[in-house]
Amino acid sequence: MNLVSVLLISGRPTGSFQGSMTLFLVLFSFIAFALIGVGIILYQKRQAWIAHSKMTYGKIVEISKRYARDDHSGRFPIYFPIVSYYVNGSEFRREADKGLARNCEVGQEIPVHYLTENPYEASLNEKSSPGLNPTVFFILGILMLISSIALSFLHK
Repeated sequence: MNLVSVLLISGRPTGSFQGSMTLFLVLFSFIAFALIGVGIILYQKRQAWIAHSKMTYGKIVEISKRYARDDHSGRFPIYFPIVSYYVNGSEFRREADKGLARNCEVGQEIPVHYLTENPYEASLNEKSSPGLNPTVFFILGILMLISSIALSFLHK
């Protein structure tokens, strides 16, 4: 096998080709700004949800006990309380999105934030709302932007 066929198989350009790095950096920057933009939109939606939500207190009616996949011995359970709360005389039930490491007691009162338009959409935490977490998008976007800037300086 000669050298030309080896280079064709490997997919590496044989001459000086400058277009791919610039295209890659522009694409990387565009994705970074898109991720940061999605993070900003999700953050604004979360703040609007918290501002428009009302608070009530619900009681834990049931506790779901689960184990992490890597806890083969079953020594560290995670507790997911199921909370019952009333809005305008109607009862609603909601299971916690995040588990608790400590055991809760049935009958314990927990604050519940809900939307008046849709009481099913509720959060059992004071500072959170249902939906995606914008922090992940901010972190990924900033990391991609920093790496894009660093690669552009290294490329020159």
